[in-house]
Amino acid sequence: MDVFLNVILPVFLVVGSGFIVGKIFKGSGEIFSKVTLWVFSSVVTFTFMNENPPNTSDLMKYLWGFIAIFAYNLVLFRWIFRNKENSDVYFLTSLFGNTGYLGYPVLGSAFGNVGIAYGVMYSFVSVTLVNTFGIAFLIKDFKKSVQNLLKLPFIYSIVLGMGLGYMGIHWKNFPKPISAAIADIKGAAIPVIMVFLGYSLSKVRLTKENLVTMTLASLHRLFIIPVIALVMSELLGMRGLLRSVFIVESAMPTAMNVVVISSALNKKPDLMSSVVAISTAISAITISVWIYILRG
Repeated sequence: MDVFLNVILPVFLVVGSGFIVGKIFKGSGEIFSKVTLWVFSSVVTFTFMNENPPNTSDLMKYLWGFIAIFAYNLVLFRWIFRNKENSDVYFLTSLFGNTGYLGYPVLGSAFGNVGIAYGVMYSFVSVTLVNTFGIAFLIKDFKKSVQNLLKLPFIYSIVLGMGLGYMGIHWKNFPKPISAAIADIKGAAIPVIMVFLGYSLSKVRLTKENLVTMTLASLHRLFIIPVIALVMSELLGMRGLLRSVFIVESAMPTAMNVVVISSALNKKPDLMSSVVAISTAISAITISVWIYILRG
């Protein structure tokens, strides 16, 4: 209960404020989305990677850990149950976790700035694999998948932040006007990201059709995926905060971008939207449980 009240509830209250605003005011929020992605999310990514550039060993552990999660989903939903109804729904909702817009605030609240840095590293690995190989298995066009990945500012922020960090160049040592501007954006970024998540969720279209599928897909994302992460963390020798962040990020609900992708691919976007909403609501409890277990 302490974890829920002091770590998770404050995050979801801020997310809820964005949800309320989204319900009151109409519109797609496209500009809000672009500002959040290109400014606030990019600065958070850059600064935390610059302050805490990961070592090769940690990065490879996260890479192999997520490859195992990816392979599990690939075998189960693209090979064994490929011709089953809604297999694409399970495949996409399992792989696209909300490791950024929800993951960063939760990690910051639970583990501090270093936790966010590990979360950025997890997002880098997962976003890269899912947006290339994951989408390629659906559209059978790897080149196009890579092109779509390269349109994300997130990727360049990570590479720039890590590169400068490895060279010993810290963003706080930039000329004063630039470092001050970065600091201001960084300070506001996490709250803005949480509000934007809530705003985005307010636009989700819930459907009563396929109630069993959307419930099972949500529970699969919130329970099965983090259990696989737990097993892999042991096999790969992860310890301490590295292990905790890997599991908590794997326990995040389905991300909003799965709706955009499913709409573009004509893969039941309404059903995907419902999984996003349900998994996010349930995750307030399940993430609390995972953090409590990992802390204990």
